[in-house]
Amino acid sequence: MGKKKSKKMRSHVQIGEAAALEMPLASPVKAKTPASALVVPAPPLSRLYAYAIDWAVGGVVSGFPAVLLYAAVTRRNDMFSNLYIFEALGYPWAVGVVAGTLCILAAILYFVVVPLRVWPGQTLGKRIAHIKVLREDGTAAGPLCLVIRQVLVGFLLEGSGFVVARYIREMAVLATRVDVNYYWEIAGMVITLISGILALVLPSRRALHDYLARTRVVPAEGHPLYRG
Repeated sequence: MGKKKSKKMRSHVQIGEAAALEMPLASPVKAKTPASALVVPAPPLSRLYAYAIDWAVGGVVSGFPAVLLYAAVTRRNDMFSNLYIFEALGYPWAVGVVAGTLCILAAILYFVVVPLRVWPGQTLGKRIAHIKVLREDGTAAGPLCLVIRQVLVGFLLEGSGFVVARYIREMAVLATRVDVNYYWEIAGMVITLISGILALVLPSRRALHDYLARTRVVPAEGHPLYRG
């Protein structure tokens, strides 16, 4: 009896070993790489090219309402200089604030509404340079991202990079009667310099406004580095 049981046990073991040899080996599980990690950042020269266009065009768009209001209110043919000119000519200081508010709305139209509704993630400058703004995870930048990136950080903190920032500082002086323009402008220059250095030295090429808004700038269709 003992020998029969031993033979049966050996046969079961042999069958089990044979079955194990015939089973295919499980392939190792590979960690998925996030799609956002595969996106190549836009090169600094492309961003600089887009910035130069946006600085010029965005500056004209931003200042246009103040120029129109100045011509309509004063009936003068000379060049509009700043928001202080209204009070200097005898008009209420509030007229300068109204002009500045219209300039801010025009800037928001160019820097927020256009990349939100017209060309997703692109101002005119970015459109020409074939780059665009995306969220950190690679999805389209929404209104909150663009407002944080362009208005809160761009206009208010990195003010030296936008013409409309000058009107914001002048409005603050008119409303508070405290000359904060000089110190605010210097602080904006320093912050802009830091932001530019980050975009140059970091592998992600993300500036300060990109980190605070959780965005990134990537090549768009038509750019040599565009991946589709």
